[in-house]
Amino acid sequence: PESAPVGQLPRSVDVRLEDDLVDTLKPGDRVRICGVYQAYTSKTAPAKGEDQSIRFQTVLVANNVIHLGKKLKEPTLTAKDRANIAKLAKQKKPDALLGFLAEGIAPAIFGLEREKQAILLMLLGGEEKKLGNTRIRGDMNVLLVGEPSTAKSQLLRFVLNIAPLALSTTGRGSSGVGLTAAVTVDKDSNERTLSAGAMVLGDRGVVCIDEFDKMSDMDRVAMHEAMEQGSVTI
Repeated sequence: PESAPVGQLPRSVDVRLEDDLVDTLKPGDRVRICGVYQAYTSKTAPAKGEDQSIRFQTVLVANNVIHLGKKLKEPTLTAKDRANIAKLAKQKKPDALLGFLAEGIAPAIFGLEREKQAILLMLLGGEEKKLGNTRIRGDMNVLLVGEPSTAKSQLLRFVLNIAPLALSTTGRGSSGVGLTAAVTVDKDSNERTLSAGAMVLGDRGVVCIDEFDKMSDMDRVAMHEAMEQGSVTI
């Protein structure tokens, strides 16, 4: 997902895992797959008055799966960058430093200091803690509420351009299963499979949802677990 165009969901291809590769992956895992790309035919029932049609589909038959982990690509810092960061940290107090860094969030938009500071803290994130079986998330969720034409969408677009992993969607055309995960039926084996939604693909990244108020209550409730616990239960 990191190499997808900014603000767009990554393209997908069907992969078939057989034998010992079954159940080795979970939705959201980042993997490198080696296999054979092949085409197969599937006959569809003809409609009334039409001839029998044969449709060609492609699938990747995997023979090796390499887990890449979920660690995102970290930016490279030179010695000069580290020196400037240390110098800036010594010169300014924490409150002044937060305001100074927030000025770099969407600099073309005047004002909105508090909103920019909140977005900056969300991008930096907190520290995730695990106490036994209890997990305390370190991520922040930011909800921007305001009148039309107050640069809410512009701030969202800015985040899409600077975040290492960011996905964009709209509340009007999104459903609960499309944002979290959906159970589909495989056409080949007729078995149930999981299809990852935007929040699963955006794990360890940022999911930007525009027009959040246009979502239905049922779809909004489906996101609560992912926002609070960082998990999706099917």
